[in-house]
Amino acid sequence: VKVTGLLRASEPDGGFLRRNAPAANRWYSRDVIAIARTYGLSTVAPYFVDADATTGYAGWPAGGMTVVDFRNAHLSYALTWFSLAAMLMGFGVWTMRRPRSTR
Repeated sequence: VKVTGLLRASEPDGGFLRRNAPAANRWYSRDVIAIARTYGLSTVAPYFVDADATTGYAGWPAGGMTVVDFRNAHLSYALTWFSLAAMLMGFGVWTMRRPRSTR
């Protein structure tokens, strides 16, 4: 069997997730050990695989549900940091050229 997908570690708890309700078959976090215990499975891997959408399997579980798409914001980050550096340099030049006041 060839499985194409995204290999992910078990996620037993989440800081902002509700608690799993195994009796009602409601899983808010992917806790592999708890799922195995609920269904009476003895030997399970400590990870799960999110199947790829191109597997050709039309039933459930449906593949391709996990979408990994990172936003490319490198240009805006670079412009922000370079403008902050230029402002800091300008402030340093302004401070050095300003005459000191005597009290």
